[in-house]
Amino acid sequence: MKHRPVTTVLILLALSLPQYGHASSLEKQRDQFLQAESALKSGHKNTFRKLKQKLFGYPLYGYLDYWALKRRLKHARPAELQEFFHLYNGQPIATRMRISWLHQLARRGDWKNYLAFYWPQTSVALQCNEIRARLALGRDRQRALDDAMKLWMVGHSQPDACNRVFKQLYASSQLTSAHIWQRVRLAFANQKSSLAAYLARKLSAKDRQWVNRWYHAHRRPTAAIASKWARDDTPLIREILTHAIQRLARYKPEQAYKHWQKLRASHHFTAAQHAAVMRRIALAAALGGKPEAARWLSEVPDTAVDREIRQWRVRTALMREDPASVRHWIEQLPDDSRKEPEWRYWYAWAQEKSGAKGDAFTLYASLGQERNYYGFLAADKLGRRYQMNDARTPVDRKALDELGKQPGFQRARELYLVGKRLDARREWFYSTEKLNTDKLRLAALLAHRWGWHDRAIITAAQARDWDDLALRFPLPHRDSIFATARQYSLDPALIYGIIRQESSFMEDAHSNVGALGLMQLMPATGRQTARRRNFRLGGSRARLNSDQKIRLGSACLNLLMTRYNGSPVLAAAAYNAGPHRVSRWLPGDRSMPATLWMENIPFRETRNYVKRVLAYATIFDWRLSQPLTRLSQRLPDVQQRY
Repeated sequence: MKHRPVTTVLILLALSLPQYGHASSLEKQRDQFLQAESALKSGHKNTFRKLKQKLFGYPLYGYLDYWALKRRLKHARPAELQEFFHLYNGQPIATRMRISWLHQLARRGDWKNYLAFYWPQTSVALQCNEIRARLALGRDRQRALDDAMKLWMVGHSQPDACNRVFKQLYASSQLTSAHIWQRVRLAFANQKSSLAAYLARKLSAKDRQWVNRWYHAHRRPTAAIASKWARDDTPLIREILTHAIQRLARYKPEQAYKHWQKLRASHHFTAAQHAAVMRRIALAAALGGKPEAARWLSEVPDTAVDREIRQWRVRTALMREDPASVRHWIEQLPDDSRKEPEWRYWYAWAQEKSGAKGDAFTLYASLGQERNYYGFLAADKLGRRYQMNDARTPVDRKALDELGKQPGFQRARELYLVGKRLDARREWFYSTEKLNTDKLRLAALLAHRWGWHDRAIITAAQARDWDDLALRFPLPHRDSIFATARQYSLDPALIYGIIRQESSFMEDAHSNVGALGLMQLMPATGRQTARRRNFRLGGSRARLNSDQKIRLGSACLNLLMTRYNGSPVLAAAAYNAGPHRVSRWLPGDRSMPATLWMENIPFRETRNYVKRVLAYATIFDWRLSQPLTRLSQRLPDVQQRY
């Protein structure tokens, strides 16, 4: 069967199309669009063609072309692809098709057309194929090998598509043992010991022995430090021992410190090596809540002192409840850091604890005007009302309507309404990518008007429009959340806070570790919660509707609140990082204020997560027009055992 070019057909038929936008017509077209997709997947070609003919002028018509061409891409001709790219230029489907087409051309070994269709890519696999194409066609071999070297010289493995290119690089005289050693060092620095061991195969027997010793030091640092070869003092041995100590410090900073003191007496480490090791030991001790952390952090040489070291100096002082040290270390922070709400609050706390209450209350009063976690804490210190600083974004309805009529936004909305959320987000990204701040604000309002809350929240953030609380903290699923809150004895504002932080109300959100939708439960946690609460999943968790996802996530939150005696702080921390980690983070010998405990959570993600959930819960209290729960009421002391 011959496939006719689509452009001519479209031009001939476009004049007879119905005007886009009539509600009943659009609903019918959405149904026909989904029917056409189903027919295509089922192989009912005639049905697909008939339905497709009825959809000329529908914003998603191009997706039918895209899916149909994608299914037969293996047998497609370059002219068909040129036609498709011409017709849909500037649309996400054109970009996606071009990437698929490049992969197909690479599989065919059609390097001439590969270069003809290629344009600069972020995909390393496609970049390697482009170099392979140049090498195959003999186009400036030296420059191609130079480009291959840039992709090869990284501290991690590259895609399989690069193997043949790298094989030619190895065969050339350009790649020396010095280059291989350089990449071995990058691999170990990037904790990719298996890659380093693989690279060693290309080295001499003597060099392989040293890479194997380094590999041994990476896997068993204590044994390597005690090895006979480690007694010698050479630049390479010092490099390996430095790596071994840093590896040991991750889990046993006390042992690492002792070994390091002995090694420094017998080996001539550089100042840079000493600084790197002390930084690693001090941070590991701080993250593990070790009593030596404060001393070791102060011993870190100035050359290795960065933002992370400076902040953990403050946090360890907070853990000891040492206001003089808190004040001292905050004063050592750069000016821009000292202005952040976190350090302004803790400086005020240190002033208060040191007896300078007038200065402290002045700082609290200033901070209490802000709508954030620390602003709410400061307002609680003074017993003052929270300042929500709500400011609705002005609406230019004509401009809003005009923006919504742009083809990209039309496609995004239709994809959203037919349940193609990932495609919808792609269209939204393409449509908003180059908008100025004013247009981004308008786009956020447009998404909010459509009930597409995750795009509204994200786009408002891109526009730095922080104060429209109806837009940034919407109230969808209200009936479901309140019903679930009653069922599991939970605060509805806390449920809203978890959802807002987890997914920004994105119902099909997928995290990089497999968490899914709205409240973002991990699959294993979801199954375990369902069993404990007699919750019937009814098949794949991916198919749960919004109400079911909220109910399942809330059931999990209820279990955590019960486990931690009603502490939202610990429940939120465990929701994010897992109860097993929270158990390790509990204070060992005393109870302590939740605010201080939170500052010393080792994971930055969890530390920020808990603060945001609690602040968001406070904002949602206000949005729900219900009595505000003071933030301090959500912060019971953290106990030793639960």
